[in-house]
Formats: sequence, structure tokens, C-alpha cells
Amino acid sequence: MPQSQQPIIWGLGISFSIVAIAAVVLRFWARRIKGQKLGSDDWTILVALILGLSVTIDMLIMTQLGGLGSHSEFNADGTPLNPKAAIILAKTIYALELLTWPAVGLTKISVLLMYKRIFSTPRFQIVTWIMIGVNVAWILTFTFALMFSCLPIAGPWTGTEYKCVNQEILFTVALATDVATDFLVLFLPAYEVKKLQMPLSRKILIIGIFCLGGLVSIVGVVRIHFLTTIYAFLYSSHTQPDITWLYAPTYYWTIIETNVGVLSACLPTLRPILERVTYSRQFSQLTHLFSSSSTKTGDIRLGSVEDLNSNKRPSERVSSV
Repeated sequence: MPQSQQPIIWGLGISFSIVAIAAVVLRFWARRIKGQKLGSDDWTILVALILGLSVTIDMLIMTQLGGLGSHSEFNADGTPLNPKAAIILAKTIYALELLTWPAVGLTKISVLLMYKRIFSTPRFQIVTWIMIGVNVAWILTFTFALMFSCLPIAGPWTGTEYKCVNQEILFTVALATDVATDFLVLFLPAYEVKKLQMPLSRKILIIGIFCLGGLVSIVGVVRIHFLTTIYAFLYSSHTQPDITWLYAPTYYWTIIETNVGVLSACLPTLRPILERVTYSRQFSQLTHLFSSSSTKTGDIRLGSVEDLNSNKRPSERVSSV
């Protein structure tokens, strides 16, 4: 077994951050190629990227200066052998809690705003707004819950006496509802795609493109697994907990979730870029759905797909991104 998980954290932090940055840059470039203005979904994913990068930077500081990914060392009386590192660890953990939930939630809101640009039916617009409200409420609820989960707030790094709510319950509920909203956002457009007048195979492929966001849901499930396993171990252990070592997997899965979420939200918008590197006409037609500009009438601009959808009433048609 390796004696340090720090190289893993550094490798994941740098590589996934590069991927997320590249995804957003390509998304903006794709808009420029098509001569389209940036929409609210584009600006929202940019904010999510900035928060996600902040999460990664915070975690790398936690790793380098706070000892995350290495084994904890204690004096005979149970106090940390390196008190300065323990203080940095506590502060960066607190900062991480305030950054992670907005980063994850805004990524989903960006996807929902993209849906609004694609599907113009009144009922779907209402459902999408409701889901946006749910995600805003989710961000605020768990950000503030974690902000004040220990009182006084500075207790963990000042050495003063403090009390905390049950952290296991709080984090488990936060992660479980995170995964639940992931799946709701993931399957939200399925009914609208089903109504499109196009071959079944093409509908399946379009839904498949939407389902790229399922990668984030899988990561969320993995995080829950690691968290519950760690808490079970801590409850069964009678020794001083090796926190910096045990919690490392849950933290580097946080890096993965925030950055993969940004990537998944950007992939459906990259048709103009893909057109420059591939001659696949079928893929171009499919991904056209996600990068054409929306129209006031709600008509769909999808080339051959437009013809297939032409028999639908205007209120039932799909507007494009």
C-alpha cells in the first residue's frame, strides 16, 4: 500500500482541471464559430468552472500544507504533531464545504438553462424553472447548513470549545439529494425527445447525448460509498482516527465530480468544433440540436430533423440551443 495519496490528489487535480477548462473554452469557441451570443447557460457554467477550480486549488493547499493524503501523526497526549498543518487542514476543509455545493449545483442549473433553450413547450418551461428553483434551494440549504454546522465557526482551528451537528447525517443527506437531483435533471428531457417526429434510433442517440451527464451521478454514488465506509470504520475503531489518510478518497472524488460535471455540461454544445475534426454527417445532425440558436416561435433548426418535426404544433415544437 502506498504511504502517500498526495501524488494521486495532485494528478487528479491538475488533469481534471485542465479538462474542465478546455471544455468551457471549446464551448465558448463553438459559440463564436456559429456567431451566437453567449447565453445564461454559458455564463453559469463559467461560474461553475471558477468555483470548481477554487475547489481544486483549496484541496491542493489542503494536501500540500495540511497533510491530506498522508498519515496523521499525534503526540502522546493525542494532540497533532504538526499543529500548524492541523490548523490549515481545518480551515481548508471549511472553505471546501462552502465552495463545493455551489459548484455542483450551478453545473446542474447550467444544464437546465440549456434545456430551456432547446425545448420551448410551456409545460416543459415550467418544469425546468421548478427544477432550477429546487437546485437553488439545494445550494443555499447545504451551503448554510455546513457553514454553521460547528459553532463557534472558528472552533476547529482556534482550539476553543465547539459543538457540531451530526456530520455523518448532514453529508449523507447532502450527497444523496445531490445524486437524486442529478438523475432528475438527467431524465427531464426524455419525454420531450420522445415527442419528436424522428426515427427511434435517432431519439435514442439524442437521449444518449443528454445522458453523458450520468457520469456525474456515478461519481456521486461512489462518493456516498466512500463516505459511509469511512464513517463505519471510524465508529468501529478505538484508536486515534487517521483523518488525513482516511478522508482523502472522498476529497479526490470531489475533484472528479466538480470537473466532470463541467465537462458533461459542455459536451453537447461542441458541434461546431466537432465538425472541424470529423466528417460524420450523422453525428453532426444529431449534435445540431444542442448548438443552434433558439427562436421566438419555438421552431426547431435541425436540418433534416426540422422536417421530421414540421407536423407538430408550434407550442409542441422544440427550440434549439
